[in-house]
Amino acid sequence: MSIKFTCDDKATLVAYLYGEIDAATRQAVDDHLAQCAACASEVTALGETRSGLGLWAPPDVELDFQIVKKSELPPSNVLRPARWWKDVPAWAQAAAAVLVVAAGLSIANLQVTSGPNGLSVRTGWMSQQPVAAALSEPFDGAAVEQRVERALVSLEQQLRTEIRSVNAETTGTAPRGTADEATVRRVQQLLAEAEQRNQRQLAARFVELTRDLNLQRRADLMNVKRVVNSFAGAYDERLMRQSQMINNVIRVSSTPQ
Repeated sequence: MSIKFTCDDKATLVAYLYGEIDAATRQAVDDHLAQCAACASEVTALGETRSGLGLWAPPDVELDFQIVKKSELPPSNVLRPARWWKDVPAWAQAAAAVLVVAAGLSIANLQVTSGPNGLSVRTGWMSQQPVAAALSEPFDGAAVEQRVERALVSLEQQLRTEIRSVNAETTGTAPRGTADEATVRRVQQLLAEAEQRNQRQLAARFVELTRDLNLQRRADLMNVKRVVNSFAGAYDERLMRQSQMINNVIRVSSTPQ
């Protein structure tokens, strides 16, 4: 079986250049290159490009890191507690911890109380307990009665004074009856005008409502008339068809056989 190579087979041409084809295909490509100058020049150009790429080497760049083996890593510096803390005895460390806790409790204002309801613990600012004021003088019932009596007398006098002042104002305003009557008449006039205005507005609203009802009634009547006319037309058409059918039957039956 002979293998034929064509100019448009670029994949086979590249494989020929890299030596990735069998002997039969290579022979077919060699035969084609001997006859086709275009393919031969293309293979020559590809070969020169490959040679140039083979001579290229990456530039030397100084990197900021270095890859080393794990076994070659230097020992890490682990932070250790200070040696002076190790040299302190255990009882001294416990005493220092107790002092720190006590200082925290004093800052938090901790209060622990024990009672019949059990143990209670409170923290934060404590409210000051009100201190009962001591009596400056012993209790005297007679003195209290005298104070109450004086207060009642003073209140009675104040009430009498206010009543007299109110009576005087009422007496002084008695001649103003004419002005009060004029005010009453003015109020009645305003009420009458407001009532008339409301009646006019109500009448206008009633007229508007009546007009809207008449318009709606006319529209409904027109709709009903249109529906009735459509039914009447359909009924007339049905009667006409039935009449035609009867005439046809009569005509057929009257035709001699």
